[in-house]
Amino acid sequence: MARTARVCSSINLYHIIIRGINKQDIFIDDQDKNKFIKELAKAKEKFNFKLYAYVIMPNHVHLVIKDENAEISKIMHKIQVCYSEYLNSKYNRIGHVFQGRFTSKNIETEEYLKCVIRYIHLNPDKAGIGKYDKYKWSSYNFYNKPKDTINLIDTSDILILFSEEKQEAIDLFEKFHKEKSKYQYNEEYSEFEIQCKLDDDIVIKIIMDNIGLNSIYNIQKLNYKYRNEVLKKLINIKGTTVKQISRITGISTKIIEKVKKL
Repeated sequence: MARTARVCSSINLYHIIIRGINKQDIFIDDQDKNKFIKELAKAKEKFNFKLYAYVIMPNHVHLVIKDENAEISKIMHKIQVCYSEYLNSKYNRIGHVFQGRFTSKNIETEEYLKCVIRYIHLNPDKAGIGKYDKYKWSSYNFYNKPKDTINLIDTSDILILFSEEKQEAIDLFEKFHKEKSKYQYNEEYSEFEIQCKLDDDIVIKIIMDNIGLNSIYNIQKLNYKYRNEVLKKLINIKGTTVKQISRITGISTKIIEKVKKL
């Protein structure tokens, strides 16, 4: 079946989501997240698009991109291919890294744009992995504490929506993030969000330290008996969930549920 053509935004604005295959974690450490940011910056320089917001979560990424040259597919292809090559090489794995094509949702109004940006920045809070204003891997602090040495985030276009005076705009931007949403953003992507008691990086560290694997991806290469023993150990760790273990290991929830009942 032929792919359905994407419908372009009338104002060239898109909310982009890419996620790990089988919802698996694809950012294991800070080096991985930094690599993705570098590829994002390279693509921005090459294709000359504007980036208004991003957040990097363990198994997915949100972006807000203004693409006036109608090259969004080329942009995302470059980023995903380069990052996939890096991840497969680093962790000695083979195969797809991302779950199919990227997902995009058109942004057609200024109010919707502001709400999408807030939704993206609040992802770490929703996931329980950190406060949005302290989280290192999002664009939020570029708006109030400029440290953008690679010219990654185009903050001025967004701040002007709040006020023509810069400091007042920053203050209103921060206030907007603290307010309860008056414009209900459709959280149809909630399946990508993380709901767990233990952070993924803690569980990964437990696996690496106590189960004797040199890569999280090697769990998939184990014979099924030893793999099930490993899964059983993970299930018995207080604070883990079936969905979290599946996301970290790339093993389906059905298999993990079966192991849980053994």
